[in-house]
Amino acid sequence: MKKILLFLIIPILLFGFIILSKPQNVHNFHKKSNAETSSNLTENKVPMLAIVIDDFGSYDQSGVNLILQAKPIITGAVIPSTEYTEKNIKDLEDAGCEIILHMPMQSHVNLPENWYGEVYIRNTDTPETARMKLSSCLKDFPKIYGFNIHIGSGVSQNEKLMEAIYNYAKENNLYFLDSRTIETKATELACSKTNSIYLGRDVFLEADKNRSYSGVVFRLKEAANIALTKGYAIAIGHVGAEGGENTAKAIIDTLPEIEKMGVKIVYLKDIFDMLNS
Repeated sequence: MKKILLFLIIPILLFGFIILSKPQNVHNFHKKSNAETSSNLTENKVPMLAIVIDDFGSYDQSGVNLILQAKPIITGAVIPSTEYTEKNIKDLEDAGCEIILHMPMQSHVNLPENWYGEVYIRNTDTPETARMKLSSCLKDFPKIYGFNIHIGSGVSQNEKLMEAIYNYAKENNLYFLDSRTIETKATELACSKTNSIYLGRDVFLEADKNRSYSGVVFRLKEAANIALTKGYAIAIGHVGAEGGENTAKAIIDTLPEIEKMGVKIVYLKDIFDMLNS
């Protein structure tokens, strides 16, 4: 009798173990689905790379003339309310570039006020104040597609403010690029809560303060390889003190090689539209 009971109980226990284990298999399936989605994107569409150049409008104009003379397909992020804001907006327009607002936002550490400029979003701002400041800065731009973060490692960790920023972008038909100036999940959580399209920087061209020509070339190719794997990638570089002539020259020299890799250089709006389709 005992043998018969054991014969009946063991299969039941095994079946229960399989049922209890099922969530782990579901989790793995979702991981596979994400990978398959990325694979399908790569297979069905030409891999795309958007190169965003920050710090147009800065007092340090090194690299501005060099990169714009080449008229590359770049997205220029312009700091508002500076003596060079209006000039650089016109320079970018004349070169046929996409233009976005490089919105100053407070750091998580104390920095001199003049590093931010006349208007910036503070950690202590209410959502309404943040929206008002965005509206004020966007008035400088006759044609605008979106905005990203200038400094901002403090505000980007403030989920409440980030929700206000994403909502503002949606309501005004703009996109927001998370520059990822600090490691945080607040921006992605805010993006999800507002049902927005998430754009996040994949590569800083001058990462680890390596502003050398060879360093920028290396990271441009890194960004291109990410695009080949994921279907698209977003790289951020700089004119002025953070990048300047080296970054400009590296971009000009490397773009033909990236295109030979099978990666299409696009404006950031093109990636946004693709993700939104």
